Amino acid sequence: MTEAEANLVYLNYWKRKQLSRQPPDFPVRRHWWDVEELSDAHGMIYEAINGASSILDVGAGDMRFMRLAQKRGLSATYHTQDIGHEFEYTYSDLSQVTRSYDVVICMDVLEHLDVAGSVAMIHRLLSLVTPGGILVLQTPNANCHRNPLSWDMTHLHAYNPVDLWSYLTALGTETSVYRVMFGHPPASLKARLHERVRIWLAEELYLDPCHNLIAIVRKPRQADQ
Repeated sequence: MTEAEANLVYLNYWKRKQLSRQPPDFPVRRHWWDVEELSDAHGMIYEAINGASSILDVGAGDMRFMRLAQKRGLSATYHTQDIGHEFEYTYSDLSQVTRSYDVVICMDVLEHLDVAGSVAMIHRLLSLVTPGGILVLQTPNANCHRNPLSWDMTHLHAYNPVDLWSYLTALGTETSVYRVMFGHPPASLKARLHERVRIWLAEELYLDPCHNLIAIVRKPRQADQ
């Protein structure tokens, strides 16, 4: 880790420790992929960003979120960035981005970077958000009962909700973090009982049954900085 990287990783370290003593609640939302509609969790993101005039989706992947958000009625200018070659993106590298956006979305990217790289990515993404705009982050939950680093061999780092919230809050942003459980709410009594037992077992081991985190980050306006 270089000195510049360490400066970002340990930025506001004691302020973050103080914030972490009294964290807010991190509500639970649901996310699923098996239907062509926005899930509960991604519907929450839609409500937060609807009305923006410009959006940049970093790590856009197969552009599922863009497609489903536009299907629901999102009309913003929507640009995409990804290093992949399977789809056509607006940008292939963040270094090509020279403008700012009302909303920057980054889903399932941070975990593919080490801690220094992911923190540097957060700062870069915030620099692309217009004052008063929104940054949306989605990344695995380090507290999950399933080790997020075991899901994918390219996962290098995971945040817990307190660390993610305190780091972003210490930067002067207004941040809400949600814990995301995969799958639809169970419908049958048997399925509900099974989920309750699984949640109870995870909590008894001081683990979290929620798999992902979503942070909705409001960048301060210039006058508030």
